Amino acid sequence: MRKEKREFVRHPTCIPIEVRLLSGSRSEVRILDISMGGLAFVYHWPISVGTEIAIRVPGLAEYLELLGRVVRCQSESPHWMVGMAFEHREDVFRMRMVEQICHIEAYRQQMLRVEGRRMTSDEASLEWLAANAAHFPRCGL
Repeated sequence: MRKEKREFVRHPTCIPIEVRLLSGSRSEVRILDISMGGLAFVYHWPISVGTEIAIRVPGLAEYLELLGRVVRCQSESPHWMVGMAFEHREDVFRMRMVEQICHIEAYRQQMLRVEGRRMTSDEASLEWLAANAAHFPRCGL
């Protein structure tokens, strides 16, 4: 079996997103991975290659809606693995920033749960960035 050569390196993640087909249908799913070209997620039914879709992150960056096209859709019974290519290169950077914000918010919640420490988003950002920024995969922009 020949391994498919990828143009971009994938970075695993699990950010929840809302997928909106431009026909109006909306569903919440989780991103499986993100790369310079787009992202992949699991969907509950097939989406035709070439279909235009929009994504946003519910509860975070409500103003941010990224557009793309389905470039891959394969059965992963009982679901479908969907690959989306971003319409605009700068959307990769925007999505990676949202991913970082999600990590920081998770860190803030973890510190409250584990240490009982209440932190502002700014305080959590400074601590998380000091500890993790060097290890956070760059998006190459």
